[in-house]
Amino acid sequence: MKSQSTATSLTTTVEVKVRFSEVDSLRIVWHGRYLEYLEDAREAFGHEFGLEYMYMYNQGFLAPMYDIKMKYLMPATTDDILLVTITYRPVRGAKIIFDYEIRRKEDNALLFRAETTQLFTTHEGEFVLSCPDFLTEWKKKNGICL
Repeated sequence: MKSQSTATSLTTTVEVKVRFSEVDSLRIVWHGRYLEYLEDAREAFGHEFGLEYMYMYNQGFLAPMYDIKMKYLMPATTDDILLVTITYRPVRGAKIIFDYEIRRKEDNALLFRAETTQLFTTHEGEFVLSCPDFLTEWKKKNGICL
């Protein structure tokens, strides 16, 4: 895993090896698997930068997916090593936005781009309209200024 941080963004990259079971009858990665690769990146990001799902849960919040935008540029296939890069996009308010790139390690070809937006709810499912205190503190701790 490779990570990087700047004054306004945090980034990490994870490697994923495409398994035979992840390709379809066309011998390319089935489109639904990319969501799993994004989840792998979010989990790695959370562990690296202290924004794990259970931390949010223990603070009294859930962060369900609200919007996912994906663009498939080139196919991946069995045994490709993919570099899944996730970057936190600083925003105001009660949401988390990540940008993603997936590249093939062998030739650095850009295969896929995505963006996800997560909103906050209480454990009871009520949407939270203002930035939770724990997220404000997390931003300060990581040098994210808006």
